[in-house]
Parts: sequence; C-alpha cells; structure tokens
Amino acid sequence: MAISLLGKAAMLPLLAGRGRIIVANRTGADAGVAIVAAAVVRHRSAGTKHRDAVFGLDIQADESIALEALPPESEPPEAAEVLLRLRIGPERTIVDAYAVIGRSSTDPNAIFEVGVKQHDGVIGEGENAVEGFAELAVYGLPAIET
Repeated sequence: MAISLLGKAAMLPLLAGRGRIIVANRTGADAGVAIVAAAVVRHRSAGTKHRDAVFGLDIQADESIALEALPPESEPPEAAEVLLRLRIGPERTIVDAYAVIGRSSTDPNAIFEVGVKQHDGVIGEGENAVEGFAELAVYGLPAIET
C-alpha cells in the first residue's frame, strides 16, 4: 500500500494550538469553587462550528487546564462560546455559567482563556455574574500565554 507523507511543514499547524481554550479557576481556596465540566463551541469565519465537551474535571482554586480542539483546527476560530459547570460550596451546588470570547487581532492562533473568579461587586467587560452567587463571575478573554 502506498502512502503519501505530509512532511514537517504540513504537520506544524497541528501543533499551533489554534483555538486552544485555557479553563481557569481564579478563585481563592476559601470560595469552595471547582470547575467540573466544560462545553465549547469554536466559531470559524466561514460559519462552521467545532463542538467539544469535557467531563470529569476537578479544577480547583488557582488551577487551570488547556483544552485543545480535536481534531486540531485548520484555521483559527473567530470566537468561542463556553459553558462551565461549577460545583460551589459545602453544599456542592451545581451551576452552569456561560461566557463568550472574541478573537484578538494580535493573536494569529486565537487562544482564549475562560474561567471563574471572585469579584468586588463590579462586573467588567467580558464577565457575567454566576447565577445565584453574586460574589462570582465567569469571564472570557483572549489568553495572554500562547
């Protein structure tokens, strides 16, 4: 059987991390918040969508993970929607929190960060209050690390 190898140059985009989403818990340990699941939709400029979901997470305070698009993205997405499932407090209340992130014009690979954090009562741009937990916000932004 004949095979046609792609070669190094054709394979490099597979490691570019296009559409990588960093899921972060930016709360303190005293908040009792864990991220236990995430659903992701990456929106491409042509209108197509790439959907992923990951379960069995246990992202505690000051922890994060990276979710890679599988299969790897051939082009960077223009935006992403993320639904985080949170487990909060000693009652282990389950709450779903939604965030939207737009691509930064300075990031050719469209790497995003989404997560939960405590706030001081002011919800900033790109943040949404976590329903039923006024001290928490879910956020989405272009990631700093690439």
